[in-house]
This record gives sequence, C-alpha cells and structure tokens, in this order.
Amino acid sequence: MKIKLFYASLIILVGCSNREVQLSELKTELEKTKIELLNCSTELTELKNTSENRLIQAKRFLAEEDLIKAKAEFQGIVDNFNGTKDAIKASNEIKRIEKKIAQEKMEAEKKKALGFKVLKPTNIVTYEGLRIKVEKIWKGKRWSFDDYGNKFFFRDAKRGQKHIMARITIKSQSNNPSLPSILTYQMKGGRLIYLGTLKYRFRRWKDYGAYLGNYADYGNDFAHSESIPFNCGIEIPNNQLENGDIYVVLKKQECFFRTTTSIGNPAIKYKEGSCSPKKVLTVEDFEKKYTLLKILQ
Repeated sequence: MKIKLFYASLIILVGCSNREVQLSELKTELEKTKIELLNCSTELTELKNTSENRLIQAKRFLAEEDLIKAKAEFQGIVDNFNGTKDAIKASNEIKRIEKKIAQEKMEAEKKKALGFKVLKPTNIVTYEGLRIKVEKIWKGKRWSFDDYGNKFFFRDAKRGQKHIMARITIKSQSNNPSLPSILTYQMKGGRLIYLGTLKYRFRRWKDYGAYLGNYADYGNDFAHSESIPFNCGIEIPNNQLENGDIYVVLKKQECFFRTTTSIGNPAIKYKEGSCSPKKVLTVEDFEKKYTLLKILQ
C-alpha cells in the first residue's frame, strides 16, 4: 500500500513539473510575440511617417478643407525630412495655408463688423441639378398667374395688404424635381425675422383644356421641358412692409412637390411640404442653405 502511494505521489510530482515547464515555455513564447508585435507596430508607424505618405495624408486633409490638420502634416514633413524635395513642397504649402487662414480670418471679422450689409443679392442660384433664374421681385396689389391665352387668373391683395411677388424660371436636370422655398424676412433690431413663404403658380398654360387637366401640358412638366416659368407670391400686411426692409431669400432645400388634384383647377400644382424655414436668420446662415435674392425697401 505504501509503495502504491509512493508511485502515485511521484506521478503527481512529475506531472506538476511538466506543467510548470510548459507554462514557462508559453510565457517565453508570449514575450517573443509581444516583442514581434511591437516591432511590427514600430515598422508600420515608420512606414506611415514617410514623407510620401505624410504628403498624401496632407493633401487629403486639404481636399477636405481641414487646413489645421493639413498644416500639421506638412510641418511634420519639414521637421523630419528637412532639405528633401518633399520638405520644400511642404514648406510652400504651409505658406499658402497660412495665407488662406489669415484671409478667412479677415473675411470673418469683416462679416462680423458689417453684419447683413456684407450680403449681395443674386438673380441666379444653382444647386443639386437646379438653376433658378430670378427675373423680377417686387411689391404690388395684384398677383397674376395661370395665363392660358385669352384669360389669366389673378389675386388682388386685401385692404391694408400687398403682395410680394417673384417671377422666376427654373431649369432642372431631373424629370421631377422638388422646388426650393422662396421666403420673406423683415429686418428688425439687426435680426431677420421670418414673415412667410411665397406660393408657386405656373405662369402660363398651353390652353384652357390643359389648365383644366383634360390633357397634358408638356411646357409645365419637367419630364418633357428642361425649363418652366413660375409666378410666385405671398400677401403681407402693410404695417410689416413699412417697419423694416424685406429680405427675399431662397432656401436650398426640397420644399415644394408636384401634385395632382381632382378638386379645383389647375389639376397640376406644386404643394408646400415640411420645409421648416428658420424663424430668425443670421449672417452665417447665408454661407449654407440660404441665398439672398432681393432687398425690398
């Protein structure tokens, strides 16, 4: 019995000893792997930091208009590869970037000082396959539209009110585009306050039958005509028109959608969707989606 216990104990001791050896070998292999990974990481970092790769990265930042990151990459080339052709290129790019940053800062300060005076009205707006040409924007009592030859429709403003009207032509690359909003704002206390959105009406129809929807008018269908003329309008109280300049603004967003109706005429209309114009505009908004078309005094 004692002999059996002795051999059993011996087997356990040998087994433990073997496991310790295996564990030690695994630890050694793990350390080797860690060192190899560290070496690979170092080599990869060195490859990324070559002047060629840093030049590619800097140009990518330039394309994305991230001037700060682009300058940092170019500066890294100058610092680490001084005297090389890439370093000379990088140095020239840094000068151009610094000049552009200074110019942008000067323009930002100018905008801040001038406020809305820095804005210039435009009569042509292009975006996302649309070209909107403004022919006339004015105030008046009568807004006319839907001319079909021997007759046209009009809407006279109520007493104490006037229409703000826009005569525009829209050119589209799409067969069924959504149209942008034309908005009215009033200058009050150095801020532009939203008044309302002009409605779209077709300027003319081929004839009365086309107006009624008895047959198609290809002249008012972007699927057949590249350009379509519109007369747009909104009715606004005189007291609002007289208490500050009116800014007529276009928002570059899909806001009006072509619809077919079985009630009323014409059968084809552009109906306003959920465009959600900002209630108060800042100068910075005109760098993005908003464009000034006209200031009415």
